[in-house]
Amino acid sequence: MLAAVVGPLLGASVLGALILHLLAGLVARLPTSDALGALSVMAGSAVVLITLLPFTLLSLRRAREVWAAMQDSRRS
Repeated sequence: MLAAVVGPLLGASVLGALILHLLAGLVARLPTSDALGALSVMAGSAVVLITLLPFTLLSLRRAREVWAAMQDSRRS
């Protein structure tokens, strides 16, 4: 049953690391003098968050549900 918790937590941490990596890569490309380029980087950051954040949150929710089920099964 512990593997059921570790899987979603590992997935959430990998997705979180991927989000941070992609956002850091986009910020590294942030132009200081080009306003349109800065808007493009901000739009790319929004796309990264909109795309990956729901999967991260779902993985965390799944891990929390499994953890709660494990705690309930120990009580009974």
